[in-house]
Amino acid sequence: MESRKKAGITIVILIVIVITALLSVSCDRSEKLLEIFNVTTFKSDIVIKRVDGQEPLNMPLKYAMYILRSRSEFEDEIVSLNISSVRYMMSNTSLSMSSSEGIYAKSDSSEVKEVIDSIKYCIGITTLNGIFTDKEVSKITLYEGYTADLLEDNLQNYAIIPSTLSKHIKARLSDAKKVISIKNSTTNSFENFKIIGEYATDKEHDAIYLSFGGLSRTVAGVNMDVSDHIEYMEIDVDENKDLANFVYYINNIFADDNMLSQYSKRINRLNEPYPYMFINTVGLEPVYIEEDADFEKNVITISRIDGKENLEMSHLYSDALVKDYFDYSRYITDIVISTGRKGVNPADYPSGTNYQPYGLKLMTLGRSQDSIWMDYPLPPYHQAITSISEIKSDKKNSEIYFYGTYTNKDLVVQREEDYRNRATQRGSAMEGYAIVPAPMFEAIRHYVSTDQQILELCATDESNPNNLLYVAFTAIGYYELPEDSTDQYDVIYITYVGNNNKYKKEAYKNEYIESITIETNCDADMESLTRYLRQYFAPSDVAGEYTGLKNELGLNYEYCYTIKENVD
Repeated sequence: MESRKKAGITIVILIVIVITALLSVSCDRSEKLLEIFNVTTFKSDIVIKRVDGQEPLNMPLKYAMYILRSRSEFEDEIVSLNISSVRYMMSNTSLSMSSSEGIYAKSDSSEVKEVIDSIKYCIGITTLNGIFTDKEVSKITLYEGYTADLLEDNLQNYAIIPSTLSKHIKARLSDAKKVISIKNSTTNSFENFKIIGEYATDKEHDAIYLSFGGLSRTVAGVNMDVSDHIEYMEIDVDENKDLANFVYYINNIFADDNMLSQYSKRINRLNEPYPYMFINTVGLEPVYIEEDADFEKNVITISRIDGKENLEMSHLYSDALVKDYFDYSRYITDIVISTGRKGVNPADYPSGTNYQPYGLKLMTLGRSQDSIWMDYPLPPYHQAITSISEIKSDKKNSEIYFYGTYTNKDLVVQREEDYRNRATQRGSAMEGYAIVPAPMFEAIRHYVSTDQQILELCATDESNPNNLLYVAFTAIGYYELPEDSTDQYDVIYITYVGNNNKYKKEAYKNEYIESITIETNCDADMESLTRYLRQYFAPSDVAGEYTGLKNELGLNYEYCYTIKENVD
């Protein structure tokens, strides 16, 4: 079409795939893995593959949406995001194409009908590489005023059509009218796509290429996700930027192929056991999320100076230890603050018996819906913790599965980015985390994201306004009992942070801390750590010297610490 305005530069890429028979001894592990797979022609810094080594990728839509929604957050780090959907065949019973009225010069001609009938499938793409990969040798022309990055737009829809079809479009038709529609007969959904370019190839002109977001919405309809939707995903990054935060982000959904073992007992943030991994060829620093527990340690315990067995410690001490955590965390490997199990089990009482419930309970209210876990009978107990050590002590031989990049240390202090002022419909702030029983996790495993697993701590009796409390906790993992265990899934573990809001209420301000234990490496800087501890606790061997003195809280020194070294 001579009258069509075209960009001054026509993009021509000839792709040559060379497969070597033997791997060079000098190749690093990532290069070897890349050669094992049928890597696409887009030579990217990061390639997403299946952990089991199988092809095709068959990745659900939700993985692409996780990356696309945060595209602007990593605008400096991501140079190009190359995502292509699988082929969707065109037919009257699935996806079908139609055009705006009057778009073709001779819409009733047999030639136009023949070209339209020759289009057999469509693919959703975020870059032109999706076309090059599909057709291998292509000539792509973008019309004046349009750029390839529009294909990544998740709000507006764009299309690149075969040159065999474009030549039938009216010569002076305005860009606004150069539109095709894709309809999904199964879901009765459709999307309009503005035509921004054309391709020519020595192969069949039997495909149209649509912006990934638009095609995905058409295929999904009212559904939240589409299985087996993504054919491949690749990411090109700016190696001159600090990529630490971006690598941390993608670790939430993809395993690092260099450290696969640390994901074996984890669930990614999209509620799956890490079925996909990323292979990088640019030397990205790995994220270490597996915590080593096999070492000799020093164990610090807190006890009463007067020798009484029960600690009976005010929450002010544990509040201080949590508040100051980052002042001393580099010296320790674990801190266990125990507040004891709370709640009453109705099963312990004969039917019809009146009993006094505990004043607080957990409810399963989510941010966007109140139906999560509503059919699941909640455990009768909850317990505030700062470490999985307490879960393992309480539930013998249990396994803990964290979500994404969460670790044991997150149970001490909430991540700043996870705090939300109003996280539930009743206005609870998201202030802490939870480790839930395995059956609770299984009950909502079909949800798209682990972010939807939200619990709310509130008063059992809401008639007393003085004791009203609403605090939200999001699950960051679950615990699983051994198959032969006689124990029960009767406890939800919530973080001390968030739970300690209850001490502001008159009914709970005198509840005691039952124990505090701190663990360190044997070669830790004990002088710096004990200097911090002496603000609140006396050294047990010279506790008498602190008689009559006030600690940092303005209280008498009632407690002391004892260090036991080189414990297995």
